[in-house]
Amino acid sequence: MFDIAWTELLLVAVVAILVVGPKELPGMLRTIGRAIGSVRRMAGEFQSTLNDAVKEAEKQAGIDEMRKQADEMQNFNPLGDLKKTLADEKKKLQDSMSTAESEVKSSLNGEDGAETKSDSAKEAAPVKAEVSEQKVVSPAELAATQKAKEPAPGAPSGKDES
Repeated sequence: MFDIAWTELLLVAVVAILVVGPKELPGMLRTIGRAIGSVRRMAGEFQSTLNDAVKEAEKQAGIDEMRKQADEMQNFNPLGDLKKTLADEKKKLQDSMSTAESEVKSSLNGEDGAETKSDSAKEAAPVKAEVSEQKVVSPAELAATQKAKEPAPGAPSGKDES
């Protein structure tokens, strides 16, 4: 810290003995030691007070951060977020559907040429299936119909039994 050599310390000691005297020198050294000790204690207290203030500021900053996080958690709305996501996906789907619809309409209107129109008209033509009406028959009606179709046991059949 200070660049003091042994020769300089010896010079200061000789001057102190001459100025103060050999009788008063031990008392003066004790007083100087006490003063240095008290200055060191004050510096230590100041440093600890400063460290406590820094720790308190850090705690306060941590508390402020926790308050911000708590406020964010109070504003957390998972249902609203889900609704927003679903609305976005619905919009994307509608956009893609409208794009596909416009492409199909343009291909049907002949923007791609005459050959494409005839091919796409064949592919895009709706297919109608014809379904014949069928009557629901109860089990009793079914049994009566089958009996009527069976030949009688004693009646001659159309086959020759020779």
